[in-house]
Amino acid sequence: MSTLHDILWNMTNEYLAIRAKLIAENVKCTRKADFIDVIKRGYEGDGLMAVWNSLNEIEQSAVAEACYAPLHHFDAMRFEAKYGQRAVFYAKPEPAFGSSGYISAGDEAKYATRLILLLYSDPEYRCYCIPQDLAQRLKSLFPKPPDAAVRTLPDPEPEPGLILRHTEHESLAEVKTLLRLADQGMLKFSTTTGMPSAAGTAKIIENLTVGDWFPLEVACEPDLPKYCQQIGFIRPVAWTLLLHTASLIGMAGTKSRLAPAGTKLLGLPPHEAIRTIWNKWLENRTHDEFNRIDPIKGQGSKGHMTAKQPRREAIVEALESCPVNEWISLKEFSRYMQAAGHEFEVTNDPWKLYICERQYGSLGYAGFNDWNILQLRYILCFLFEYAATLGLIDIAYVHPEKALNDYGNLWGVDDLRWLSRYDGLRAIRITGLGAFCLGITDTFIPRKAACSVNLSVMPDLTISAVSGKLSPEEVLIIETWAEPLGANIWRLNQERALDAIERGRCAREFASFLQERDEQPLPETVEAFCRASETNGTAVRCHGEAVLFECRDAATADMLCRQKELDRLCYRAGETTIAVPCAHVPRFRKCTRSLGFGVV
Repeated sequence: MSTLHDILWNMTNEYLAIRAKLIAENVKCTRKADFIDVIKRGYEGDGLMAVWNSLNEIEQSAVAEACYAPLHHFDAMRFEAKYGQRAVFYAKPEPAFGSSGYISAGDEAKYATRLILLLYSDPEYRCYCIPQDLAQRLKSLFPKPPDAAVRTLPDPEPEPGLILRHTEHESLAEVKTLLRLADQGMLKFSTTTGMPSAAGTAKIIENLTVGDWFPLEVACEPDLPKYCQQIGFIRPVAWTLLLHTASLIGMAGTKSRLAPAGTKLLGLPPHEAIRTIWNKWLENRTHDEFNRIDPIKGQGSKGHMTAKQPRREAIVEALESCPVNEWISLKEFSRYMQAAGHEFEVTNDPWKLYICERQYGSLGYAGFNDWNILQLRYILCFLFEYAATLGLIDIAYVHPEKALNDYGNLWGVDDLRWLSRYDGLRAIRITGLGAFCLGITDTFIPRKAACSVNLSVMPDLTISAVSGKLSPEEVLIIETWAEPLGANIWRLNQERALDAIERGRCAREFASFLQERDEQPLPETVEAFCRASETNGTAVRCHGEAVLFECRDAATADMLCRQKELDRLCYRAGETTIAVPCAHVPRFRKCTRSLGFGVV
C-alpha cells in the first residue's frame, strides 16, 4: 500500500497540474515538488472533508468501498454489480479498469471528474486505489458500507415455455434406484470419460422419476441436420458422472458393478447418500464441468484451465449465503456473486480458448472473456446439471435457444443456437435437502411417502402387484430377490437371493419391504425363505486365493506339513497336494529349499 506522497511522486507534472488545479485555483507551479505540496495541503485539516463533500453519492460510495477493501483497491466490476452503475472517472468513455489503456493528459484535463482526487491509478495492479494515509483518515468520516445482499423473487418471472421443476422428491427417489441399477449391471458407461453409453442413458431415462429436464424429442430433435446443436441428455450424464467420480460404481467387462462404497451407501437414508455424493463431487479433480460447454474449444490444452475446487467453492459459498425456499433469478445470483466477492477464474490464459477457429475466434480478445462468457456459463452448468440433479435446488428454465443474447459480439457464433445448453436456466430455489447438503441446516427430515401400491405375497413364493403402480426403485428391489414371471408377477428365486446376500443386501429389510405393501401377514414359507437366505448366504466365506503344490509322493507331503516352519504356512489339500495362501508362497518356497527340496 502506497502513501499519497509516493503516488504523487511517481506522476508526471502534467498529471499533477490537473489535480492541483482541481484542489486550488490560480496554481502557478512548474516544479514537481511544488505541485505535490499544493495537492497535499489541499487534504490538510478540513480540506479532506471538503474534497469528500464535493463528490456525488455514487462517487462517495466508490471511495467508501475502496477504503475498506484489501490494499484499498477499487474493484470496478464488484462495484458495478453491487450498486448497479459505474463510478465515473471521466466524462467520456474510458479504457476498461485493469487494461493497459492510456489516457493522455489533455483528455484527463478535459474530462476528469473529482473522483480522481481520491482514487489514484495504481500501475502495478492496473486498478485504482486510495493512498494508505488518506484511507485511514477517510474511515473516520463514514462506517464500512453494508455487505452485498441477494434479492429474492416471490415467483419466477412468467415467460413463454417456462418450466418449473421441484427436484427434491425426484432425487431422493432416484439415488437408490440408480445404485441398484448399477448393482444389476445395467448402468453402462465409459470408465475413461465417465459418460454413459447409449444403452446406459436409455436405462437411466427409463428409471428417472419425471425424466430428463427436456423431453426426448426436444433434447434430441430428429429432423435437425447433423451440424446443428442439440441439447442432448443432461440428468443421465450428471448421475453417471456423480456416481463414477465418487467411486461408487465401476465396470466389470460390459456390465456395471457397485463398488464397496456404493454398497455402503445403499444402507444409508437417501438424503445422507445424496450429501455424500455431493461432497465427493466438490472434491473431485477429474471432471471439469466446463467441458460440457461444447462450443468453447481448446480446453484440452494442458496448464491453462484453473483448478476445479476453488470454482465450486466460490459458488457453494454464494449458495450458503442465500435464503432457503426463496426464488432467486440467475441474473441476480450472478450479480450477487460478483458484488459479494465470490469470484473465480475458469482459465489462466483465455487466448487458448476459442470458438470455431483458433486465431480469429480466440477468447483472449478484450470483451471476449468477460464474466458472462466464462464464469456465468460455468455457474449455469454447475447448478443446472449437478446441483439440480441431486435435488439441492428447484429450477425454472426455458429452451436454451436465444435465451441469453450476450455472446453475439464473439467471432464465429453466427451458426450457434446457444453458447451452452444451460442458457435457459432462469431461477433457482434452495430446497430443504439443499440446505442440509450445504450445511445451512444440521438435519433433514424427509417426508415418508405412503406406499401407493398393494402387493400380494403368496405361500408359493409368488409376488404380484394387486393395485397401484410400482416405482422403478420398487421394481429393482423386487427383482433383486425374485425373477419376473410376467407383467407385475415375480417368484422368489434362491440364486438371486444368495447373490443379493453376497453383495451386502439384507433379507430382513426385504421382508419388511414386502410387509409394508401387503395387508396380510407374510406367509411362513416366505419368512422361512428370507431366514434361510440370510443364514445360507453367509455360510461360506472367501479368505483369499491360494497356490496348489503337488508333491512327488504322500511321504514328502507329510514331511513338509509336519515342519514347524511350515505348519502355519500351508494346508493339506489331498494325499500329495498342499495349498499355500498366495501371501505365504515366497516363505513356503524358501523354507522348502532350506530342507533340501526344490520347487519346480
